[in-house]
Amino acid sequence: MAQAPHSILQRIDWPALDLDVARQQRNREVYAPAVSLFRWWARRPHALIGEILDAAGDADLRVSDPFSGGGTVALEAVQRGLDIYAQDLHPWAATGLATALDQVDPEALEQGGEAWLSGLSGLRKELYGANCATHGDSETLTTFWVRRAQCPGCDGHAYLYPYSMVTRASRAKGETDAYFGCGGCGAITRSAMTVVDRRCSNCGHDLRDPDKACVAGGRFHCCAPGCGETFQAFAAKFTWQPVLVQRLCGGLAHFDRLNDGDRDAAVKNRPVLPAPLVANIPSGIETRRLRNGGIIKWADLYPARQLDTMLTAAAAIDEMQIDPAVANRLRLILCGAAEMAGYASRWDRHYPKAFEVTANHRFSLTGLAAETNLLAERGRGTLVRRLGHSVRAARWANEFEGRKPLRLNSRRGDRLKQDELGQPTVVQGSSTSQLLPDNSVDLVLTDPPYFDDIQYAELGALFLVWAQATSLVSKSIRLDLRSEVVPNSTRGTDAARYCELLTSVLRETARTLKTNGRVILTFHNTAGQAWWALARALGHAGFSVSALAVGHAENESDHSKRGRRAFSHDLVLECRRGYSDPKKLVVANKGTGPQSEQLVAAGLAVADLAAELAGKKISRTRSYRTFGKSYRRHLGEGPSTYIRLGKPIEGH
Repeated sequence: MAQAPHSILQRIDWPALDLDVARQQRNREVYAPAVSLFRWWARRPHALIGEILDAAGDADLRVSDPFSGGGTVALEAVQRGLDIYAQDLHPWAATGLATALDQVDPEALEQGGEAWLSGLSGLRKELYGANCATHGDSETLTTFWVRRAQCPGCDGHAYLYPYSMVTRASRAKGETDAYFGCGGCGAITRSAMTVVDRRCSNCGHDLRDPDKACVAGGRFHCCAPGCGETFQAFAAKFTWQPVLVQRLCGGLAHFDRLNDGDRDAAVKNRPVLPAPLVANIPSGIETRRLRNGGIIKWADLYPARQLDTMLTAAAAIDEMQIDPAVANRLRLILCGAAEMAGYASRWDRHYPKAFEVTANHRFSLTGLAAETNLLAERGRGTLVRRLGHSVRAARWANEFEGRKPLRLNSRRGDRLKQDELGQPTVVQGSSTSQLLPDNSVDLVLTDPPYFDDIQYAELGALFLVWAQATSLVSKSIRLDLRSEVVPNSTRGTDAARYCELLTSVLRETARTLKTNGRVILTFHNTAGQAWWALARALGHAGFSVSALAVGHAENESDHSKRGRRAFSHDLVLECRRGYSDPKKLVVANKGTGPQSEQLVAAGLAVADLAAELAGKKISRTRSYRTFGKSYRRHLGEGPSTYIRLGKPIEGH
């Protein structure tokens, strides 16, 4: 009988796996319903993680993930009945994962959720009940708000529609009509998209080109008679004005201009707000986009009706006599709905739907925002849809064989003893200090933050304040941003600091790993500094690379990747403790195309540096310039169109 390959990555049928990943990434919720439970970013494919676990060993495998994030590793490990230890710095990530593993009864969740929403039916009618001139009684599904700024030139009002075209009249194939907004008076005009000489029905302003950006580079050109001032659109004084609604009349959803009742309902007074929501949004790379645009407090992201909806719904959960696990599921649903912030959610004008405030892994700031009726039975991101996702996820999780009760640690504590490791454990806190005992883990399977691609803590802060406002997360829990392994200029975290933090986590991980254990991690980045930092962190933690492979990781058609030279593949690195000769490194899957060629070249350069550092083969750390030469040597004559080496790192 032929001996099985010594490398875990060699045991995988990569072409078949790539097909599975591509199929699943187009509709992840079908294959892994738990991804819908809480928002997290850059989740690795479940098919990839599951295949690695299957290739790694038997039912006695003990697995650790020190950067658990969205929880893919933990969910796939629990599905296989494996012992799993998952840890993440962010309280929202740890709480979301713990809730996903709570073993809640799906039927109790469904019944409790339906009772919860039924109890909010009166509020739904009060806040979003409306009258349609054509159909009579109706419900408002979406309210469109335009940012009305004060022009510094004429002191008049300018309406910051991103484009004159607000939305197509419907999703119907062959739809020819659309709604257009006027930057001069704010009025909405319905017109056929084929009209050449289109004018505002209120003031006659030119609305000819529906695809010409009205706010370009953050600047707006005032179209008031005799003005013509061009000014920084989002720096001007502003208010929000409702301009269009989407109604549900019977079974018909359609757009309509506002009547007096719509305006009165939209501009109601704010409810009394809990402290987390009136705290200032902290300054950061992502959050300063909001702050610079005049959104200073978290509550400023929401129209009054949405705040009333969410706070009343949170109070209703507190009053229900239900299983605590069901109550926490409902709170998680509610906090997840916070992403549909009505003063920041953008609208897809060509395929009518709202985008959440953190779409494309960025906080959005827009001149036209879409307020979703979170209590409606139709619409993206509503509570009823989120309840359905949660129930499906609970049924999916209950199909796992050999499931064990969950242990959740939300603070530092004594290390676990060997006899305490037989159940899934989720820990919140920096993975520079883990609760695992020495030499206790067979496989560390993780994806560390991909350098500065995503500012996890800043994006997650929105959900954390709602989790604390609704008692899902204790108000005493604090997030230590200094420990986040992500470069962030506002915190003074550069490539070198990223390397130091990652090294600390990997050294602690090495302590927990058995002598013959493996570390498998996924990585991609377009910055050469990121690869250099990863190589140094691995080597200084005592790891060298023994095998690598290129695998399909992301959906190329995702909105955030369209028109950009972005990676849709990951490099998978298999590492061992101590020195491993890079000349004997196994390339389990080279892939095809320029992405794969550059990922493999980067992986080989990482292996060169990590091996020298792990084996102490050199007296000093190799410079970034030397690392770049290693990458170019492995790449050969081909152009490096994805990975940019950039300037040498100061001091390295």
